[in-house]
Amino acid sequence: MNLTIEKRRTNKGMSLLTFPDSYVIIDIETTGLDPVYDEIIEITALKVSQDKIIDTFSTLIKPINPIDAFITELTGITNEMVANAPTITDVLPKFLVFTNHEILIGHNINFDINFLYDNLIKAGYEKGLSNNFVDTLRLGRRILKNLKHHRLKDLATYYNIDTTGAHRSTKDCEITYQVYLHLKKEVQKEYGSLEHFLHQNQPKAFTLSSLTTTKTEFNTDNPLYNKYIAITGTLTKFTRKEAMQIILDLGGHCENAVTERTNYLILGNNDYNPILRGKKSSKLKKAEQLKLAGYDIEILSENLFYEFINYS
Repeated sequence: MNLTIEKRRTNKGMSLLTFPDSYVIIDIETTGLDPVYDEIIEITALKVSQDKIIDTFSTLIKPINPIDAFITELTGITNEMVANAPTITDVLPKFLVFTNHEILIGHNINFDINFLYDNLIKAGYEKGLSNNFVDTLRLGRRILKNLKHHRLKDLATYYNIDTTGAHRSTKDCEITYQVYLHLKKEVQKEYGSLEHFLHQNQPKAFTLSSLTTTKTEFNTDNPLYNKYIAITGTLTKFTRKEAMQIILDLGGHCENAVTERTNYLILGNNDYNPILRGKKSSKLKKAEQLKLAGYDIEILSENLFYEFINYS
């Protein structure tokens, strides 16, 4: 059963832009990128109180299917290592008890949350995973705007954090924990206080006409170059304003509404494939009508949008 399509993550927690003092750092290792087909093979969670680690939960997990050579090469986790490990259904109840209702923190944490949520649904937990969460990737993009990339290894390098042993969940949790503390200090240094940073970064209403780009050279091979693009639904990695700025910086054109000149309509991940849920936004309905009428318009999932913006 395709859970990401047939069962929307309705109880998923909120992505927060905040700096809690007590939280749980999480990281998982998996056999691939798709929660529908791939499996969790390791989970680590670090419980933190007043920014000090007070407890650790970590375990390997035995998957149903064998771990392939690429994943073993990447993570160091072998089939022999997980042969006697507990199953995901054995681990999840303990993970829920450990994390309780604490705020979860991770890097690109939507990936971890979605895997855990879908596995909880499969295991019979109807509410999935409802903890609110903070993404150090999102924080890094807002705080360290001078960096070209904001992957965990990029932030770790920037802060001189040792990454030996990365791609194992415990080590990645430790790196994320150190990155979070550095980002917190960075904000206090740059903005004077966490409160001032949060106030400055509250979502503000904006008009499309207020957005411009300072770029003068563009990659004309990028699929978004010189295309007219609209967005519907809520994006998981960016605000709509941030996504529109990226489009402009790639040489694209943003539209508030779907029109006859629109080339792409981007649907937020939580809104993708709404046909099977019986709900469509007015923009989606208009896009479908135009496509049936022969206009040059395509409907993209948020994930495909991210592939397009990283096109080289």
